[in-house]
Amino acid sequence: MSNKLRLIIVSQEEQLLDQEVDSVSLLTQNGVITILKDHQPLISKLEFGELEYQVGNQRHNILLTQGFVNKKPNNQVLVVVDSAFSARELNNEKIKVAVAKAKEAFKITKDKRELLMIESSLKQLFWELQLANKKKKS
Repeated sequence: MSNKLRLIIVSQEEQLLDQEVDSVSLLTQNGVITILKDHQPLISKLEFGELEYQVGNQRHNILLTQGFVNKKPNNQVLVVVDSAFSARELNNEKIKVAVAKAKEAFKITKDKRELLMIESSLKQLFWELQLANKKKKS
């Protein structure tokens, strides 16, 4: 019998992860929770934030948008989100270029859809940078 949880993360478009893990920590409506093997079943709404899972001595981080988590009695943890992404390798030059492009696009376009896409890209860049900086400190 396995000593692990089965973590499955899915978005609207695809399955993003299916892996055996030792623990899962994530931000719910009621705060951060950590799920271990044989945790009681639960269903909870997720907040925009970080999911951290551990496999052996390695910790992995994924940034999640809204969704929900369902810890099933069979030690399966199903996380359903709008989208999820891990930190990319970012450096100050890439960030400056991305911000400059976004500022220029804001000046040029008046299309609301395009403005929302630019805003979304900047938010993602911000959160990826937060995640990358947290990893550097660890």
